Amino acid sequence: MASHLEETKPAKEGLDIPSGDIQVVARVVQLLRLLGEAGSIDLVSAAQELQVGKSTAHRYLASMENHGLLQRRSRNRYEFGTLLAELGTMALSRLGVVNLARPVMEQVSLRVRHTVVLSIWNGRCPVVAQVHEDSSRTAHVVIRVGSTLRAGTAQDCVFRAFQDESFHRHYRERPADLAQDPVGGLEEVRRSGVAIRSSSSEGVRAVAVPVRDAGGMVVATLAVVGVTSLVPEEDDSDVVMVLRDGARAITQALRASLEVAGD
Repeated sequence: MASHLEETKPAKEGLDIPSGDIQVVARVVQLLRLLGEAGSIDLVSAAQELQVGKSTAHRYLASMENHGLLQRRSRNRYEFGTLLAELGTMALSRLGVVNLARPVMEQVSLRVRHTVVLSIWNGRCPVVAQVHEDSSRTAHVVIRVGSTLRAGTAQDCVFRAFQDESFHRHYRERPADLAQDPVGGLEEVRRSGVAIRSSSSEGVRAVAVPVRDAGGMVVATLAVVGVTSLVPEEDDSDVVMVLRDGARAITQALRASLEVAGD
């Protein structure tokens, strides 16, 4: 007798999708929803959620770990994996933060006369999602969209400092060299709400602040990047004030877009 899973509609475009795969997808979604509610899952909770034996639940968890959907926190407990973080980042960018930031970045750049950069987190490091390049000065910084930013940059420090207030708060796997912050300390970034980092070899200084969504979660960083001698290093400078204004403006735009969508 055919099971109810085998009575599904034929796949489009002639694709033959085994019924077992459909059940697997449904169960993976169940576990991901449980993960979203609890922040982590273990073998017992997974087995209870799926109403299967522990050996079956273990196979699901192990396979999801192998594909980056989960990562192991302890012997039997799992949390969000890098693939989920990357997919979440892409989803956030499609919710409008990148598009809504464009006019704000233009205004910030005009006020401070420096290149302005919006970055999002891809699960491992910051990625440049939008750039408004300033060309009003003879010496200015050029940054390519899609560039990944190394550990210790201002944007990286902001994301790490506010990790517990972001959608990547369950992401714990970091390279060993990120355990220490030799430049100034993440606590100071959390206190001041701004990260200022300089590269003597490149002659560049970046000032970055967090960008939050309507719910208060950090979804991006807004940064001014310029020649070291032209960008102030004080955390109460005009550049920092303008950046904070810009970050608030993006948050307000995100909130307004949600209100429009809800009407």
